[in-house]
Amino acid sequence: MDKMTNSKTRRKHIRFPHLLIDQIEESMKSENIQNFSAWVVEACRLKAREAGNRKK
Repeated sequence: MDKMTNSKTRRKHIRFPHLLIDQIEESMKSENIQNFSAWVVEACRLKAREAGNRKK
């Protein structure tokens, strides 16, 4: 197993526009969330679920 993988997760490096990061951080503040990665994972999970529902 390489340094970027463990048994449950894998790293993917992405770039965010500055404005989007600012919007995410504002959302995190209003939701009292501290973990950027957790916020992004949850947003992606919701988007993937929504896309899955449209395919049916």
